[in-house]
Amino acid sequence: MDILSNSTSSSSRVKVEYTDPSGIYPLVASELESRLPLRNLHWNSSSRPLRSIDSLYVELVPDEHSTPQSQKRAASSAGLPGPHDAGIAVRDSADLRRGSEPSISKKERRHQIPGLRQTPYLKLFLLRCDDSETYKGSSRKLLRDWIKAHTLPSQNSMSVNNQENHDAFEWMIVHVVLPDVQTNSVWPNRASLNVLDKIRADFNGSTKSAIDRVAQIPAMKSLQVQGTTINPVPSGVARDQFLRESNRAWEDLLSKAKALILTSFDLRVRQYEEDIKAKSAQRNLPGWNFCTFFVLKEGLSRGFESVGLVEDALMGYDELAVELYTAIEEERQKGSTGEEASLFRGYTQELRNQAEQAIAEARETLVGSENVQVSTTLLLDTERKPYRELILANNISAFDFESYVFARQIALLSRIARLPPAAGSTTGGRDQEDMIVLAEIIRRSLKFITSAGRSIREDLRASIQSEEDTEEAHLALRYSVLENIVASWTYSSCQQILSGTAPASLMFQLESTLQGAFVTPVSPSSEDIKQNKSKGRPSALPRPPTRTTSLLGRPPSNHASPSYDGFTEDVTYPQQSPLQNEAQTGLYILAAQRAELYIVARRALTGLGRRQGWEMAWPDSNETMAVQDENMDEISLDDSPRPRQNRTSVDVPAPTVKSSTKSGIHTSILAGALASRLNFFSAYEDNTAMAFRHYKLSEDRRSAEAMTADLALSSILGDYTAAVAYFQELASIYAESDWSELEISILDVCAKCFKNLGRREEYTSVVLKMLTAIVQRSRHLPRLKLPVGLYNSGTIRSQNAVDASRYLKDLLHTSKGQDEPVVAALKNYFSDIRLDSSIVHFGSKDGFKISLSLQYLLPAPLEILKIEARIISAMEGQTREIWLSSEETMEVDKGLLTTFLVSNTMVPDWYLLDQITVRVDNVLFTHRLLPAEGSKFFTSSRTSTSSDGLVTFGARTFLWPRQGSLEVRASLYPHIHLEESRSVMCEILSGENIISSGTLLIRAASAGLRLHTANAELIDADSRTLEQSQAGVVCFGHIPAHTSIKVRIPYRLDNEMKEIGLRTEIGYTTADGTFVYGDSHTLPVLLPLGVNVHDIFKQHALFSKFSISTSTSIPLRLLKCQLEGTEDYVASSPKMQTTDICVFSRQPASMVCKITPKQRDGRATDTLQTRLSMRIQYLCLDEEILAAVLARFTGSLKDSAFEDFSRPLVQWLSTNVRTKLSHENLELMGLLREVDMSIFQDFHWEPIADASVLAIPQQFEEGHARTITIPVEVPQTPFVHTASLRILGGPHETRNLGGSVAVGQGIPATLVLQHTRRWKVRKEGSEAVDEALEFYYELEASPETWLIGGRRKGPFSAKEDEVLTFPVLLIPQRAGHLMLPSIEIKGLETHGDPAAASVTCEVDYQSHGRSVLVVPNLRSVTVGVEAEAGGRGAWLVDAQSRAEVGAG
Repeated sequence: MDILSNSTSSSSRVKVEYTDPSGIYPLVASELESRLPLRNLHWNSSSRPLRSIDSLYVELVPDEHSTPQSQKRAASSAGLPGPHDAGIAVRDSADLRRGSEPSISKKERRHQIPGLRQTPYLKLFLLRCDDSETYKGSSRKLLRDWIKAHTLPSQNSMSVNNQENHDAFEWMIVHVVLPDVQTNSVWPNRASLNVLDKIRADFNGSTKSAIDRVAQIPAMKSLQVQGTTINPVPSGVARDQFLRESNRAWEDLLSKAKALILTSFDLRVRQYEEDIKAKSAQRNLPGWNFCTFFVLKEGLSRGFESVGLVEDALMGYDELAVELYTAIEEERQKGSTGEEASLFRGYTQELRNQAEQAIAEARETLVGSENVQVSTTLLLDTERKPYRELILANNISAFDFESYVFARQIALLSRIARLPPAAGSTTGGRDQEDMIVLAEIIRRSLKFITSAGRSIREDLRASIQSEEDTEEAHLALRYSVLENIVASWTYSSCQQILSGTAPASLMFQLESTLQGAFVTPVSPSSEDIKQNKSKGRPSALPRPPTRTTSLLGRPPSNHASPSYDGFTEDVTYPQQSPLQNEAQTGLYILAAQRAELYIVARRALTGLGRRQGWEMAWPDSNETMAVQDENMDEISLDDSPRPRQNRTSVDVPAPTVKSSTKSGIHTSILAGALASRLNFFSAYEDNTAMAFRHYKLSEDRRSAEAMTADLALSSILGDYTAAVAYFQELASIYAESDWSELEISILDVCAKCFKNLGRREEYTSVVLKMLTAIVQRSRHLPRLKLPVGLYNSGTIRSQNAVDASRYLKDLLHTSKGQDEPVVAALKNYFSDIRLDSSIVHFGSKDGFKISLSLQYLLPAPLEILKIEARIISAMEGQTREIWLSSEETMEVDKGLLTTFLVSNTMVPDWYLLDQITVRVDNVLFTHRLLPAEGSKFFTSSRTSTSSDGLVTFGARTFLWPRQGSLEVRASLYPHIHLEESRSVMCEILSGENIISSGTLLIRAASAGLRLHTANAELIDADSRTLEQSQAGVVCFGHIPAHTSIKVRIPYRLDNEMKEIGLRTEIGYTTADGTFVYGDSHTLPVLLPLGVNVHDIFKQHALFSKFSISTSTSIPLRLLKCQLEGTEDYVASSPKMQTTDICVFSRQPASMVCKITPKQRDGRATDTLQTRLSMRIQYLCLDEEILAAVLARFTGSLKDSAFEDFSRPLVQWLSTNVRTKLSHENLELMGLLREVDMSIFQDFHWEPIADASVLAIPQQFEEGHARTITIPVEVPQTPFVHTASLRILGGPHETRNLGGSVAVGQGIPATLVLQHTRRWKVRKEGSEAVDEALEFYYELEASPETWLIGGRRKGPFSAKEDEVLTFPVLLIPQRAGHLMLPSIEIKGLETHGDPAAASVTCEVDYQSHGRSVLVVPNLRSVTVGVEAEAGGRGAWLVDAQSRAEVGAG
């Protein structure tokens, strides 16, 4: 039954009665029905807030004389149009004028109980009147007689009877205008308007507040008059006006109808409220009857329901339900005290007949099989009995009364739950349902079904208590029949509610949620039933049709499952979270409530099965536990107050003699489930799975876990495949709740199931879990109290029933047959695992060993083949790992085990324990951590313990090589040529090892570093050579003890970087075995120096000035600096005056070299070797300091107690010494060649701090100096001009004047120009060009210094080595040493070639830097001086120029 299917029943509509004496209703029926239901009504009551009615459904009912007797109830519902004829024959106006008056029926007497019957809220008179004459002659009288006969006295007289307001109604005249056949005029015409005005004047009243009760509408349907069909809607231009006016008329009619209906409704509500208030005040007076009061108050609720105020109606029924509950309790108290209870009937006749028939059948077939009577009583059907008449007659039982009220509440909630369809939706309103309201329906159903079960049970006992049969067998039979009836009713009621509250959206979400959930297949499909029949398994009886869904590819289960005995309290649903979507929250609430209803229904199934001897309880197992005869405390698995199922309790104490009759079961599903034991358990599992699914969807984890336990209980009876899935889930639940004893028992049974199924992998996994639980129980929980409902009452104590030794042996034996090893968690079987923080070296070979201790926990002996441990680097960013392993087999019993782990791999670093593996046959006990600095497993303390207390780890372990072991040193290759690939050099020192063969694996630890190991080569090798190398691997052969080899490996960089990282790993073989040594290296690749060059061209030579500076703050020592020539150029370098030169960051070194070209012998210039080489040999000061400190330190460690630790100490010192060298310290040490040892005082090591000053040796550079070769390209230029400005008049024209010149005195001079083309590159095959070229020169000087006369600038043409002179006159403009003017020369365009003008010309200006002394042009000056005080001081008396003196 779909509880949402009839949401607009007759009680949900307003009745409107119409009188149609002219038979014109069919002409307006279709148009009127198309405009229904009425929309947007607003009821404003003085005692209530404003109410809005979205849709008001109207039921149009003709009066008794408007239609023939057979059509009295031909009502038309709102939105549900009825069939009508296409053409309607009506009487013409002549027939109406002849006085066809409707007969007035006798007024029906109102019932004394208000609200018992439905009466119209509005009465309409459909009037046809074509003209004024007809109105005056007959229509006016018809209207007056109808109003007089059909209105209440309060409406047509001064006397007011308030009791009439229970059926208050309003009236209205509707004038229907038919088309005028004779005049063919279009409505509205003059005649129709005149008739309308007359009706309003006669019947509307004359006051301003009078209600307008008259409306006029046109006929919209075709009609036949005298055999002619007339269409009232005109065509052409008049059609639009007609439709517009007709629409306005219809809107006027509906507006007036809505106002009149609300007026009637308001009168009724007021009257009902007054009567209810009066009746309620008389509650304690004699003669007060609850049933009469109920019908009166229900009339008000039905009134609210009829106009669409469903919430108000539901509130009224909720109040009635509370009052009914109070009345029933009062009647029960009267019955218990012996008073006569006359308000309700003592029993329900229907239940009594059913019980008597079932008891009779049970007695006849006590030893046979029963013939089950199947009935389909619907819980929510209010029409199957005349409930309201029975209530008025006080002839209704308490159960029927409660059922009626509950059904009315659900009907109203179903109207609220049904939402209007969304805009644009094509699915209608069925899929638009309010999930929260549906959940409220189920919540009320839960409360009613559980409470009504008690009412049914008392009803049945009262109906058959007069029988005198007291035999114990018959008493037990009667008890069984009664319980069968109650269980059957409970089950069928739950199924009705569940089938009506399963919207498609819930089913879709349920299917989506269950795709990833732990679900076992539930109710079988038809194909499954056929297959089961073929296999000999009986199938359940057919089930009634329900909603179908795509859930798991089949319809939902119709079985329900018991969980709560005595469920009487109110079930509340979760509150909506404001942070969640409302629709999703409603879905979760609905799923949770449906799950609760499945559980209530399952209780009925369990009770029936119990009476058949099919107890749903855990079977006793002497192999797993012993049950004591003492009460067991009930403890919730989730420590929450939520009640759980109690399968052992019953509602009523059962007789001592049990009966297994099936009489009284009227549901085919229950009959099929009870057909056999297998069917019963299948149905139980089916229903439990449905509850589990809904709990999963509602995210109620604890309830879903409880359902898992019930599923496991139902599956243990034979279906091992389904049972093991539940057992595994159940075991994990108990493990989380810390029920170790119960977990062991579950896993024991699960292991036996897997063993019977032959599934080895699952068996080993379960055995491992069980052994873990045994260890946990022995350590923490020696005695457990178990939750109620899983075993019979009593306390379960461990009796060592599970033989750990036997299971361990079976585990090891089973694992041998598996391809892959069985992996188990080590910490579950071992504890106090401790790895020592210090290592132990071997005396004669490389490698190390470390101590490991662990506590074995299992109470069974174990033979360990190997123990392995993995340690990983503790440094951030490092992924290095080393494996350690034991060397021998160990026998261990419960207790402490200590052994040594050995490794032949040495990679110096700090390490943390990451993984421990214990191998026993094909079983690996493994424990792995992911440690990090500051984690809970490793801290700065000596040891740290894990949170579970099982594993204790040592602190960080430092690995270092012993003195005399193999060592690898990496550095940059000391000889760098900038035109060649740079290289790294790896030096392998064998130490005390005699290496027969080995491999060097070198990897880049920096992004962008590319190592070319294929080009590796040995350096300074006598007779040893590298073997064939692979990509990334360098192979080498025999190396004697205490020797070393150096391997040079080229590299390149994809991007610029300051330093590179390398990882080296050497695998080498000696007489003691194969060993591995690895290390990390960081090498600076930034060149410590920079070179800049400045070139000066001369006629026959080139002078280059090289400036050498440091690129870092570290000073350098230049040992040698030389520019090397080629076959075509001679390079001359200056000799260094001292043995070395110190270069500081603020004090670069400079060197000038002369480059002279050799005789070319006619060769082309492009074949010349123009690339020279600058070779610089240098030392970095920080390397000198570090070498001096390390030499002092290693000398102090020799023959001391710390000699074995020299390797790690030297490495640490090498890393930290540079951190103490500041820029100021380096400059001071470079100048003094001494190291101030006080800066290392915080190291607290006497080998360093025992000397205050340490001298830096000068001989350090031998064998340690670095060399860099820089290519120097000889610059090329097409023309080099040699210019000079010769002053005339002196003994030598090229010298300065012997004396001075005066300001303004002209100085004659000659500009001499000459150029060469030898520095220009000439391609091979091209001839030398000796023709004259065009140039342009310009003497440049400041006008404030020199005025230049003569040819100061201009073009000139010259061949190579041709000397040209140009006379000029220099006139000084100021006194002082004036530098001679400068000159600029550039090329000119030749033969239209613009490129010649852009040719660069180098100028060797030989007069650059020469000056002329210029003095003022004065010969003598006479100055007067006033010696007396107050005089004028000094003044010019006379002055003579040089020219005047010469003239004189």
